[in-house]
Amino acid sequence: MSGSGTNLLASGADAYTWSPAAGLSCINCPNPTAAPADTTLYFVTGTTVQGCSHTDSVKINIKHPFVMTNSLGGNLCKGNSLRLFASGAATYIWSPATGLSNSTSATPTATPSATTTYMVIGTDKEKCFNDTGYVPVKVFNAPVIFAGNDTTINVGQIATLHPTLSSDVVSIVWSPANTTVSSNYPSITVKPKETTTYLLQATNAGGCKSIDNVTVNVLCNGANIFIPNTFSPNGDGINEIFYPRGTGLFRVKALRIFDRWGELVFESGNFLPNDANAGWNGTYKGQKLSPDVYVYMAEILCDNNTTLTLKGNVAVIK
Repeated sequence: MSGSGTNLLASGADAYTWSPAAGLSCINCPNPTAAPADTTLYFVTGTTVQGCSHTDSVKINIKHPFVMTNSLGGNLCKGNSLRLFASGAATYIWSPATGLSNSTSATPTATPSATTTYMVIGTDKEKCFNDTGYVPVKVFNAPVIFAGNDTTINVGQIATLHPTLSSDVVSIVWSPANTTVSSNYPSITVKPKETTTYLLQATNAGGCKSIDNVTVNVLCNGANIFIPNTFSPNGDGINEIFYPRGTGLFRVKALRIFDRWGELVFESGNFLPNDANAGWNGTYKGQKLSPDVYVYMAEILCDNNTTLTLKGNVAVIK
């Protein structure tokens, strides 16, 4: 072991000579103390008074202190695991052993339930030296989030989602994002065309994530559609055309007008909603019809792919 002395002993002769001299307390004594800096092979020659001599040798192995390396630690989400490691020694002892897969392994797996600093002591093969390292593992709880209660809107309307987040949340991501019309952290306002479930993912400073979702149900039940019950095709430029209008409408598949005797007086189809040019101007076969009450039937396709068939009366007035 480096820094310690070892007593050597030679016998059976009257005089002795040791070599090399480096690290020896004396070179002409039978029992020098050897403290070489490195592993050294010493030779000793013993000589009797009669002049007879013999040479022998002894090897002193020197073990130097080692330097152990170990993992730096890191952040961990509660319930997850982190692989620790140490190297440079022959054996290892980790403490505390709580939460470790093996407290004597060079690479134990740590699953602590709370922030813990692990100590590792490494020892060399000859048990001459040891080194100590420390590995801090910071444990984070997953953030607590609530995306909000499910809600219902009519197609064409908007909904604002107001999540509840624990104070440790540092970032959030809503998806899908293609229906978002505005955002005001952490809330978003969306305008889905069809029933959509929105996923909220929140992350805290430890990189731990939590996920929740909220569903916006989109209805097309006629509340988003306006069909007038009167119009006045009298040439004054006001309320001249009868046509469906509303929000969240994709296409008017068919619009039919019947007189009180059931005769079809107007038919159009496959036109965009809110388009007055595609509506009825109160004529039949190029002639203006007399004021009366007529029956309409409209088949309308909403943005959420729901088709509504609406029926009602419309009065032509002058």
